[in-house]
Amino acid sequence: MQDTSAIDIDLSAIDHNMSVLRRLVGPNCALCPIVKADAYGLGVSRVARRLVGAGAEMLAVYSLRQAIETAAAVNGAAPVLVLMPVTDIAREDELVRLMHAGQLHLVVHDEANLAALERCAQAVGAELPVHVEVDVGMSRGGASPDEAVRIIRAIASSRRLRLRGVFAHFSQARTDGALTARQLEAYDYVIAASEGYIPHDVYQHVASTYALARDARYHRSMVRFGLAWLGYGLDELDASNPLLAREDLRPVVRWTSSIVQAKQIATGTPVGYGGRWIAQRPTTVALVPIGYADGYPMPRNAQGSSGACVRLQSPDGRIAHAPVIGAVNMDQITVDVSGLHAGDIHDWIGCAVELVSRDVSAPTHLPRLAAESGMIPHELLTRLNPRIPRTTSISANVLETEIVATTRPAAVEAPRLNAAVG
Repeated sequence: MQDTSAIDIDLSAIDHNMSVLRRLVGPNCALCPIVKADAYGLGVSRVARRLVGAGAEMLAVYSLRQAIETAAAVNGAAPVLVLMPVTDIAREDELVRLMHAGQLHLVVHDEANLAALERCAQAVGAELPVHVEVDVGMSRGGASPDEAVRIIRAIASSRRLRLRGVFAHFSQARTDGALTARQLEAYDYVIAASEGYIPHDVYQHVASTYALARDARYHRSMVRFGLAWLGYGLDELDASNPLLAREDLRPVVRWTSSIVQAKQIATGTPVGYGGRWIAQRPTTVALVPIGYADGYPMPRNAQGSSGACVRLQSPDGRIAHAPVIGAVNMDQITVDVSGLHAGDIHDWIGCAVELVSRDVSAPTHLPRLAAESGMIPHELLTRLNPRIPRTTSISANVLETEIVATTRPAAVEAPRLNAAVG
């Protein structure tokens, strides 16, 4: 086989998640999915159109290059918000067309950035829609509250800039409700101090996935979210009474491979680089041809096995979860399938393997796999190698027959003989 794994994107899950979010925020609050980093590695050309078709009024990216790709994907059906500080756009640039069409929205991060964007809009003869970012505690971009007020007042008298949004980004919306509420107060100070300078059609947006699920007061007139359209983010939310539960959203991503070899090893046999996992009983080891070069996460504890598992279909059709044992290699992992099939071990060759499942209760649920390696879901998604084929489907496809759990054998730690992996 030429490709060793595939990533499937469930378009109907995107539709479902957008529908859930629309019902949550209501008809008067705009939806702005974030599709930066090539739609989290899933391909903005296929995802952005689906999001707009599912009700997105705006799309957010980070860079100008991403804006060009996203605007081309939706063919002008929704404006694109660029979150990074931009100080210049060449007069002959492709982006100028988007500026004249009002489809390119840029962010004002400080007063120097305001002056640069004014010059840029003047040079190309366009009226430029801008959003002012208020730094309420992230310290990553944006203007302090007092500077933001000055910027908003200056935009009100500008001939070339048109205020289209005022926004903030909370630093700990996932874990700290009290701090998030205080940061909202800093944002509201700017809104109150700018009364009379903010037109009625300006988007106020402060809610990420975590904040929009935390409390309706964060919804304002637009929500700006990434993980939620993908069906993730609620596993990690630390809130007592969230507006959404994990089961309300449907995971979009499924990553699959197959078994290419199986072998029997004796008790006491080490597995993988450094011999960091040792069989405590006769063990059937299956080889799956994916590894860290594909984006499969390395273990948090380099001294032991990964702690992760895969979901697979045994030769007799049953579904099981089997632990990953030994080191994660560049392009392969080893899995313990002992006791899952009574026939010939070579029957395992070609059996389907799910590395990431759409089943939110499965140990192969993407946030759980990410957590096993100390990652966040965003990181794992964007680390999936772009050479892995992406396909689309319109209904979830998960292994969902009888579940048989393997007995995870306790690994005996061996002296670390070789730290190399490859």
